[in-house]
Amino acid sequence: MKISLHRAGKRGISDKDSFIRHDDANHCEKNRFGALCFLNETEIEPLGSCEFHLHRDTEIITIVTQGSLEHKDMDGSHGVIRAGHIQYMSAENNFRLLEHNPSPIEKTELLQLWIIPRQKNSVPRYEQRSCDMDRFNRWALIISGNGRKNSLQIKQDVSIRVSHLFMGHTLVSDPMKPGYGRLLFVLDGEVNACGHILKRRDELQIVGDETFEITANRDAHLFLFDVPMAHFE
Repeated sequence: MKISLHRAGKRGISDKDSFIRHDDANHCEKNRFGALCFLNETEIEPLGSCEFHLHRDTEIITIVTQGSLEHKDMDGSHGVIRAGHIQYMSAENNFRLLEHNPSPIEKTELLQLWIIPRQKNSVPRYEQRSCDMDRFNRWALIISGNGRKNSLQIKQDVSIRVSHLFMGHTLVSDPMKPGYGRLLFVLDGEVNACGHILKRRDELQIVGDETFEITANRDAHLFLFDVPMAHFE
């Protein structure tokens, strides 16, 4: 089993507060983990805004973990997503999106994922829904390639699970499919996994079919990604 640990601020495919500077089309190829191009976590101050550029043939997933996020695109589409909700966009063409924190007192925190789809030039799609961010001491599947267990279906065979793991509790990973990698992202808290202690915003990339344990040293919110590493286009 091959393991790569990336600390917060020095992560492999992840970055912080970087919507603008990652509109470089070469960024995905240089930094991706299989079909997962980009995992960005950012904070937007009260009444703050940011603009970012999305590239064609990209699956874009935004998960708001605190506060609310108002968005507006070039076509005039407008909406608000709140903590515990997922926004999914399948981009056929390049476009710009303005994101705004409408609250005068509360900051917004969110994760954004860029994923390479199975096929290019597919029909654009948009969906917004709530997700179970507080599944205690077990995994909740929130995104998949086939919509199983009422997860949000995207155009790639990626599965994303979340868990709120209480201190002292342990989760054991299930076997991984051949040709897939696994990425563990700690949103907050502290866990021990594969002999490493991971804290807030740390990331562990795992390639191999061995199972492993995740034990919470402190209450922790976790994301677990299963991602095809090759032949995903």
